[in-house]
Amino acid sequence: MKKEKIWQGRIQSDPDSLAEKFTASISTDINLYMQDLTGTAAYAIGLESIGIINGDEKKKILSGLKKIRENIEKEKICPGKYEDVHSLVEYELCALAGDAAGKVHTGRSRNDQIVTDELLFIKESAAEAISFIISLLDAILKKAGSCAGLVMPAYTHMQKAQPVLVSHYLLSYYEKFSRNCKKLIQVFEDSDWLPLGAAACAGSGYGLNTNLLAELLKFKRTGKNSMDIVSSRDYLIDYIYCCTMIMLNLGRFCEDLIIYSSQEFSCADICEKFCTGSSIMPQKKNPDILELIRGKSAVVAGSLTQIITLVKGLPSTYNSDMQEDKKILFNAKKETLDSIEIFIRVLEHTEFKAFSIEDKMPEGYMEATDAADYLVKKGQSFRSAHHIIGKIVRYCIKNNMKLSDIPVKKLKEYSPYFESDFYASISLKSCINSKITSCGTSEKSVMNNISKNTKELDKLKKTLNNLYSRIPDFDELTGN
Repeated sequence: MKKEKIWQGRIQSDPDSLAEKFTASISTDINLYMQDLTGTAAYAIGLESIGIINGDEKKKILSGLKKIRENIEKEKICPGKYEDVHSLVEYELCALAGDAAGKVHTGRSRNDQIVTDELLFIKESAAEAISFIISLLDAILKKAGSCAGLVMPAYTHMQKAQPVLVSHYLLSYYEKFSRNCKKLIQVFEDSDWLPLGAAACAGSGYGLNTNLLAELLKFKRTGKNSMDIVSSRDYLIDYIYCCTMIMLNLGRFCEDLIIYSSQEFSCADICEKFCTGSSIMPQKKNPDILELIRGKSAVVAGSLTQIITLVKGLPSTYNSDMQEDKKILFNAKKETLDSIEIFIRVLEHTEFKAFSIEDKMPEGYMEATDAADYLVKKGQSFRSAHHIIGKIVRYCIKNNMKLSDIPVKKLKEYSPYFESDFYASISLKSCINSKITSCGTSEKSVMNNISKNTKELDKLKKTLNNLYSRIPDFDELTGN
């Protein structure tokens, strides 16, 4: 039996079975069924407002759309017999609403329909990703608060550099993910426009009330150019870029924790619930979850390359190449949200095995910069102080000593500015609390930033609630 096609008036031949299988996108775009149903419901209301359909026909269409949703969710529809989600909705609607369903595509093309579906999806996905990031930010703040007074080495070039508060280290990732969150908010705003009315590429020949459609679908504005509307996918690129940045930051965080949990560093202890053992080495406790997230960051970064390459050099308006964009989009979203979710659990169950701010300075000459600063504050130029402390460190290494072990008399051989107060200036607590800039690691600065970030997080939560209120509700449109 010949399958009906929504374009069968022009193409009379049965499609080659392999060609039909190759061109079908239903297995992927069925994920947009709610967006397609929502857009179609709003469009039916819009068609009634300009007299294309009457009130009874609108009721049949809206009732039919509700039934289609129910049938999809109860798996009473076999998606595989349709070309795409648009044809599924249209043919299933015809079976439920009769001739009225044949009018629902008036002045609309699958070209502006898919952009509508995708923009609705992007708005929802951006809001969802923001909610996940907010949970991550909350977990970071709680962990930072629980680590008050704990100190760890900061590393540059993977060499011990200077001591910092563990809370300060954790807040560095708060800043990264906070920026990710703000970029996602911008993605939501940039995706908040109505594509309907563009039709195939030249615009609709019917007097559609696009302002009404925008209101129904909770879009802030309407698209301005039909050719741009059906040809652009920058909103997908922007969203996938945000996913990529989130994953790059997660990957770096994971890399840190993998290193810090090793015996060589021993700064962190990852709960064994999130580790695995070895099939041959009985002693092993491997941070597999963190390694997998780090690996998935490469997969999502690859998605960004894929979507950019997909649209590179395409001629204007719609091309079937764009059918592939949804696979990329859905995969990037899933890998990102799954990674954030599990990482939050890992972080909550990670213990930082740092030293107390009251402890003696550990090995590594991390106080060397503060020693140079001591001389500068006494009157030495910084470059001269840098050279002097460098020479003293070489002396200490050669003689297996710490800076605090050298008597003042010996120090004065290097500079007359050395006095007995030098030792207090290079204590662990002094090194931490001397970093008085607002972005520094002093206890005061860190506590101030925790307080500021807590307030910022409350604002982000309110912003998120506002974004959710700007996403259309299918039940509202269909009268439930």
